Amino acid sequence: MFSKKFERRIYIAVVVLIFSAALGVSFGAFILWPERRELGYEPVQPIQFSHKLHAGTLQVNCLYCHSGAVSGAHALVPPISTCMNCHAEVQPKDNEGRIRPGMAKLLEHWNNAEPIRWNKVNDLADFVYFEHSRHIAAGLTCQQCHGPVETMDHVRREHGQKMNWCLGCHKQPPTNNLKTADPTLTTRAPINCSTCHR
Repeated sequence: MFSKKFERRIYIAVVVLIFSAALGVSFGAFILWPERRELGYEPVQPIQFSHKLHAGTLQVNCLYCHSGAVSGAHALVPPISTCMNCHAEVQPKDNEGRIRPGMAKLLEHWNNAEPIRWNKVNDLADFVYFEHSRHIAAGLTCQQCHGPVETMDHVRREHGQKMNWCLGCHKQPPTNNLKTADPTLTTRAPINCSTCHR
């Protein structure tokens, strides 16, 4: 019915179209997969706070600022009073002798008794129960979930923190360096639904 040349062009066009659609769907699924979509999330914060300086260079322990992680579910963002334990005395200045903008903003909040509204970097779904203190007590480090924060000027999300990622850790065999509450466990941590969903 059609010439061989025309049929060949149609065949090539159909193959290219199918290949392009398959490639597009695969690429879209890869990019939009929930765990990948959240990787690298780095919200703009009201004050440019450098974890690289504080946790890295100055070696301030994570739990000094995020003290809630030791005793409760939430690590908590420190109140301004925690910042002012050091910054009442240490107020970095630029090359012209002026207080740096981030420090000036911190002092403004302190003087006005106004809390700083930080933007969450890691935020689990509302139907997930997560307790920092259990993980700290088990001997996990902050970096295992939050990545090498001490190397980050601006904190970003290092892991998707979806159920599959959490279960990947929980399902590992117990290790000697983790303090497990139950020596009869065959996994690093419980994997039943009620552990994280209540």
